[in-house]
Amino acid sequence: MKKVKVLLSVMLVLMFAMFALGSGEDTSKDQGTGTVESEEADTNIGDYTVEIQSCRLAKDYTGKDVVIVKYLYTNVSNEDATAFYVTFDETVYQNGVGLNESYVLDDSANYSADNQTKEIKKGASLEVEVAYELNDTTTDIEVEVKELFSFDDTTITKTFSIAQ
Repeated sequence: MKKVKVLLSVMLVLMFAMFALGSGEDTSKDQGTGTVESEEADTNIGDYTVEIQSCRLAKDYTGKDVVIVKYLYTNVSNEDATAFYVTFDETVYQNGVGLNESYVLDDSANYSADNQTKEIKKGASLEVEVAYELNDTTTDIEVEVKELFSFDDTTITKTFSIAQ
């Protein structure tokens, strides 16, 4: 409970600071934004690295089509890290529209959302899977990842063809 209160306090302070410092002029950097297409591409976001590794199709418990995106999350900071879901803001788009996360999948999907909430220590890596409800199974998806609370606008993107 204490961690939640601290996290909420930090969020409020950051939001206030962003509001107070906003001058209306665009001072954002374009560095670091781009499409990750190979292992050599930059995957650094703040004190972490995240690689958008792969995706696969599955079904949710009602039979709807979902895509499961696999990320590799590494803590390269000098401290213990927080979990993936509180470190990164990841969004998957199809036809330019964000997809909703899917939480309950068919048992045959071999999917576990547990790693999204696991904290990792300095130097450790963890594979994380997140499922998203698809609009269709023929249109490519674009995955974007950025740091959840940061003044840096670095975004890592990768496009996947999911056509069957």
